[in-house]
Amino acid sequence: MFFRIKKKRAPLCGLYSESEFKALIDHERRRSDRTNESFSVAVFDVGDIKTDMDKVCRIPDELVDTARSTDEVGWFDKKRIGLLLPDTNAKGAKHVAKYFSSTVHPSFGSLVPTIYTYPSYYLESDDNSSRDNEISNFSPVADLSRDGGTPLQKETHDDGVTLSHKPGIPSNGKMSGSPPLGLEPYLGVAIPDWKRIFDIICSSIGLMVLSPLFLLIAIMIKIVSPGPVFFIQERVGYLGRHFGLKKFRTMKAETDTAVHEDHVRELIKSGGSMRKLDDDPRIIPFGKILRKSGADELPQLINVLCGQMTLVGPRPCLPSEFEEYLRWHKRRFYTAPGITGLWQVSGKNRLTFKKMIRLDITYEQERSLIFDLKILLKTLPVVANIAT
Repeated sequence: MFFRIKKKRAPLCGLYSESEFKALIDHERRRSDRTNESFSVAVFDVGDIKTDMDKVCRIPDELVDTARSTDEVGWFDKKRIGLLLPDTNAKGAKHVAKYFSSTVHPSFGSLVPTIYTYPSYYLESDDNSSRDNEISNFSPVADLSRDGGTPLQKETHDDGVTLSHKPGIPSNGKMSGSPPLGLEPYLGVAIPDWKRIFDIICSSIGLMVLSPLFLLIAIMIKIVSPGPVFFIQERVGYLGRHFGLKKFRTMKAETDTAVHEDHVRELIKSGGSMRKLDDDPRIIPFGKILRKSGADELPQLINVLCGQMTLVGPRPCLPSEFEEYLRWHKRRFYTAPGITGLWQVSGKNRLTFKKMIRLDITYEQERSLIFDLKILLKTLPVVANIAT
């Protein structure tokens, strides 16, 4: 451990305030995006400041004395104090927390930290060795998720570290069900309430109004091609979670998607415009009309109603496409995927992959109800122009 030069901090017990500490974490997140290095935060529950003043004031001193010169200590939330650990993956954070827990004064009792990491290991590429090292030991999960209210379970290990995880996600990193999260929800990327309410209202109305069109398209598909009406494809959405995207089927049943996946990979690597394979001979009769008009995307209103998608947001990518993403590309997963978005009304298939990513990140940073309404209004003439 390095000796720490104490500096002037927020008034209470030498701690950064919650807003200041969040700003430090956000600054570290930006640096992490540039350097491709992970970082972690060890969070300690110290109780209520009104009733546990001695504990609240003495634990920060212990943390400051124990921490490295590059670490920072501050309020993570109203009852928890965080230790920011730059350039430290989840495995390293576990050792730091273990060391602190073993040196803290016995009068405090057992201090069990919770580890948060950035980025979520699920947002890391499969070829990232640090990710493999982390999940071979445990599965750090943020308990700030708003993905439907599934309660997080906690395990306390022999070395004194609490690991939060969802039911069905064992702490050895072998996942079943929804993937775990890291620091991202704490960094302000939770889906706003106004957006979810707007999605529920609009998707419900849209499904009722468009139900006759749904029936007509379903009958047409059944007449021209044997097989299911809907095509359900695995996609990557909000914070890296996988879900089944619904579309009207426009290609022959049991069509191999490898051709499309290879096409997208090539566009990403070459920097070409994100054009579709519309001349594919496997497209069924009337399939080109559905694809060109965007009518094949209408069943995604069901995804919106279920909370897997939103009306306005980045288009959800394929898992194979996700594997080609760089760290900064993954900022687009900080908001829910959408049926339409800024990319679609700014040139769509004429733009390169990198330009698409930049537009998606711009939307994530500037999203608002007014911005969403503007994009939806711009979508109508774009669709009309393409259809004609």
